[in-house]
Amino acid sequence: MTKTEHLRRLLKRQWVSPLECLELCGLMTLSQRCSEFKAAGMPLKKKPLKLPSGTTVMTYRLGR
Repeated sequence: MTKTEHLRRLLKRQWVSPLECLELCGLMTLSQRCSEFKAAGMPLKKKPLKLPSGTTVMTYRLGR
C-alpha cells in the first residue's frame, strides 16, 4: 500500500491533522494530498483545530 493510499484510508476513519499525517503516514503534504482527493471528486471535509499553543491548524476527513 502506498503512503497516499494509507492516508486515504485513514481519512475515511478519522479527522487527520498535518502532524498526524506525518506520524501515521510519513507524508508532510497533507493539504496537497487532500487537494488531489478533492480534484478526483472525493467528498472532503475540513475543520480548524486550535492547539494548546494557540496555533490553529486545519484537519481533514473524507465524507460520505
